[in-house]
Order: sequence, then C-alpha cells, then structure tokens
Amino acid sequence: MKMIGGRSNSGEGGENPYYYIDGTTASTKQIASGRFGVTGEYLSSADEFQIKVAQGAKPGEGGQLMGVKVSLEIARARHSNMNVDLISPPPLHDIYSIEDLKELIYELKQCKPSANVSVKLVSGSNIGTIAVGVAKAGADIIHVAGSDGGTGAATLTSMKHAGLPWEIGLTEVHKALVKNGLRRHVTVRVDGALQTGRDIVTAAILGAEEFDFGKLLLVAQGCIMARICEKNTCPTGIATHDPKFKAKYKGSAEDIVRVLSYIADDVRRNLSALGVSNLRELPGRTELLEVDPAHSSLVETRSLDLSGLLESSAPLEKKLPALFDSGMSQLNQELIDDCMPAIDRGEVVVRSYRISTNDKAALASVSGLVSQRVHAERLALIGRSEKKRDTYSDVIKIGGQMNLSFAGSAGQGFGVFLCDGFNVRLFGEANDSVCKSMSGGRVVIKPSTVSKFSPERNAIIGNCALYGATGGRLYVHGRAGDRFAVRNSGALTVVEGAGLHACEYMTNGTVVILGTTSFNIGAGMTGGEVFIRKENERCINAEYVTPISLNSSAEARLLEILEDYLEATESVSARSFLANWESIRGDFLWLLPKKIVLQMKTETEKASGAAA
Repeated sequence: MKMIGGRSNSGEGGENPYYYIDGTTASTKQIASGRFGVTGEYLSSADEFQIKVAQGAKPGEGGQLMGVKVSLEIARARHSNMNVDLISPPPLHDIYSIEDLKELIYELKQCKPSANVSVKLVSGSNIGTIAVGVAKAGADIIHVAGSDGGTGAATLTSMKHAGLPWEIGLTEVHKALVKNGLRRHVTVRVDGALQTGRDIVTAAILGAEEFDFGKLLLVAQGCIMARICEKNTCPTGIATHDPKFKAKYKGSAEDIVRVLSYIADDVRRNLSALGVSNLRELPGRTELLEVDPAHSSLVETRSLDLSGLLESSAPLEKKLPALFDSGMSQLNQELIDDCMPAIDRGEVVVRSYRISTNDKAALASVSGLVSQRVHAERLALIGRSEKKRDTYSDVIKIGGQMNLSFAGSAGQGFGVFLCDGFNVRLFGEANDSVCKSMSGGRVVIKPSTVSKFSPERNAIIGNCALYGATGGRLYVHGRAGDRFAVRNSGALTVVEGAGLHACEYMTNGTVVILGTTSFNIGAGMTGGEVFIRKENERCINAEYVTPISLNSSAEARLLEILEDYLEATESVSARSFLANWESIRGDFLWLLPKKIVLQMKTETEKASGAAA
C-alpha cells in the first residue's frame, strides 16, 4: 500500500510481528477500546485510528480467534498465550452511546492529535441517524461497510443475512449529513466488494470520497475463498500461521499494485465517459445515474422504488475540521511541559495537580509523546542492525521517572494509554475507563485525604477500568464499577471490590479482588489469573473459569502483591489479611481458565506417572 500511495489497516489484532523485525506496520490502527494488543507504541505509528463499531458481515457481534491459530507470533501481538481462544467483546461493552464514542475519539486525539479518527458502521436501517451522531462525536471519517464485507471471524448466519448493500447505506449517510449541515465536517468512506472503476465512480456519485478494499486484494494475492479462515489451514497460505500452509503463498506486493493500478485506469475511463475530470466533482451528481436498461423489467416486475438512490443532493463544499476537535486539553499540555526534563534529559520529575471531571483522558498526551519516542527508537534500533532481528524483547526506556500526584475527581479515561516511566497517585476518585490500554507504569488511587467513608465499601472508580491493559500496575483502594479489568491482557491490579462482569475476556495478567464482587466473574476468560475470596465463589462464570486452592507459587505471588499494595495504599483489609495469613489463607481462591486447569492436571498426572 505504501508503493501505491494507499493506506493499510491493522485489523483488531495488535501490532504486526514484522514491526519488530523490519519496521513494517500499518498506517491505520484499528482500536475499539483495547480489544487486542493496543498500547501507546501501537498507536504512536498511526496516521489514522479506526473504531470499528460494526462491519458488513459482523454487525457489532465481536469475534473469536480459535486457539489453533494463536501461534507464538499472534500470542505476542495480542499479549496472550499460545493455543488459547481469544474472544473479542462486542462494542457495547464500553461504547453504550454516542457520548461514549465521543469520549473514545477524544482520548485518541489526546494521545496523538495529528491522527485522524474513522468510525466504521455497517450499512443498515437508520444508518443516517447514527452517522449524524458519529459526526457530532468528532469523527474525521465515517466508514460505511456493505453487506458483502467478509471476515474469517464472522458467523455463517451473519455472512449470509447481515447488513445491506453499500449503495443503500452510503446514500442514506450522505443525505443525512447534508440535511443536518455536517457533511463538510467529515469524510465518507465506503467498502463492500468494490471491484471495478465503475463501482468507484458510482460510489463517488452517491457520496463517497474514499474507498476501501479487502476481498479483492486477497484474491490478488491468490485467495480462492475457501471459507476456512478460522481453521488455520488456508490452502493458499494467506489466512494461516502454519508454516506448512504459509509455504504455499505465492502472492506479491506487485500483484496488489497491478490490480489497484488497473482500477485507477478504469476509473479514468469512466470519468472520461461522463465528461468529469476527477472523483471530487461527483458526490451528489445523481443525475449521472439511471436504471440499467438490462434490469428495467426486473425493477418493474418487483415494483422496486429506486427513487431514493436517484434523488439529487448537494455537491461537496470546502471541507471544515471535525466538530468538537478542541485540541489538547490544558492539563495534558501542562503535563507535557512539566515532564519534558524527564523525557529529554532523563531527570526525575515530581509534580502535583488539582484535577476535576472536566479533565478527561489525563496523562494521554504525555504518554503518547513518550510512546512516539519509543517507536522512533525501535525503528532506529532496527535500522542500526546489520541483519534482521527481533526487537520485541528489547526494553526501550525513554527518559527518567515521572512522579505525578493528583487530587480531586478525575474525568473519564484517567491514565488511558499509560506507558512505562510514570508513577501516578490520585487522591479522590475517577470516572469510567481508568487506565484503559495501559501498557506500563504504576497508578495508585486512594480516597481523598479528608474523606470519612470506608474504602472497602465505597466505589471510587467507574466502569471498564483497565480495558485492554497489557502491562503496568493499578492499585485501587476502594471499589470499582462494572466490567473491571475487561480484556486485561497483562496488567497487575488489586481492588477492594468490583461490580458485575469483572475480568471478562481476560487473556493475561493478574487481578486480586479483596472484598465482595457481583456475578459473572471471568466470563470469556481464556488466560491470566484472578484471586478472590471464597464468599464470591457463587459469582463465578463456571463455563469459563475454575476455582482451585492456592498452591505454593500462587500463594507466594499473592503475598508479595498484598505487601506491595499495603505499602502503596495502607489498606485496612490488606493489613488484616497479612497479619492473620495462616488462619485466612484458605479463604482465597485461585481462578484460572478451565483449559489451563486441565493442562495443569494433565502435567501433574504425567509427572506422577514418571515418578512412579
């Protein structure tokens, strides 16, 4: 795509393993709220962020990568373990509303202000109304996915029955944006089995300015649509990581360039036939469309009303910036200014700040800056190597230590995309999405120094904390809301208590819940470990996790975590547990995914047999 001047999309799978070998990386990075492998460094290399609310063959369902396809490289990219299923939650887990979408867009733009944000929607009923809301949320690009969009992770019923043709959704989106005076603020993109120059020109007339290709370019590489993407046995070596099948791959970059060049030439031919000089002149020019005479009898027989597609609409005007793009927040700019001595010269920075609910995505910008420096250094490291090398395990340290303290009520996204080098304390409380996609550093949240309530019984952070975190530590001296540590894939955290659906879809990391929690603990969990009290055993999702007693290594690990948590928070409950450990140790359960427990049992039986 670099050769042809286009843009490539990462998909929801973390960083391409080749990034750590030769620097290859996608220019568009897909992110919901950290489905898989979203870190500050992953985001730092993007020209565009894409929030996939839905796509043609998978409208908001989430997806699943079967364990058979989770090789070492994929496990590393997704911060997971080999051979375990990886389940992607549907977007509703944290994007309940347009307001939540707006917050995510805001967080991404705080992290890297120069990148555009696109939102991918599926062509369907009332997509125009949704698109208006997306534009008001501040998106730069609205992507309309047609029903022919394919994916190896979609269910068969969705692939056969979900979505509408892109022509219908695109027309509705363009008209709705024009009607509401928003069309100048967004770019409209479309996909859905675009194959010819005529498809491109038709899409442009109906309102599209950019065009997305998937299936066609797979075919250009040799894809034969075997529809077995999920089985790791792709006969042409494309949708597989099995060396035996990868050896069958015959595609090349030149094949893709050739196909796209042909389509570009075909576009020129169609534009010439219409007497139009470029695609930019076409949106809204529906007078250039008519019903194909070859299908006129079908239209008449079935009484099809195509007037909606043929109605004229206003042509494009000069583009304006996205709505509500207010730039970097005052607090985030102040944090960057204060932390530059640490970032540039490796000094130790100690600062304190007041924070309020108006301060959203605090720390995102300074974390983004550090992550961009890490990205640049990794590419330089690869460039200095005489031969290809795997830099995945290279720990790249940028700057010194930033010890930052906050007091007050933090807005949404406190500590989002946090990376190494930060030691953060918050005295007060925080809203939703604390430490979302955190990859390093340490955050301690305690009640205000003047508060009178008991931390063990009161919530001090909101929902979806640690969503998609891949590293770092979060200590919460209080209770958390619902979906605590959802999609956690590497962070270590301790919390006094949590709400519904704690530890959903975890693939790695350690969670310790000292007090009570609600139902559905560990739903969809395929990796990592959770420590809970026996009183919460009835709240476990037994379909995915199994409670077992602590073995010696798990007990030692838990004790070390509790001691560190006590030192950081002065927690009364942690102090009590440690003081009475011999009598209370049996009250803790160790939750592990069922598959991992089965593997442990098998290994134990093998060891016993060998000893006998």
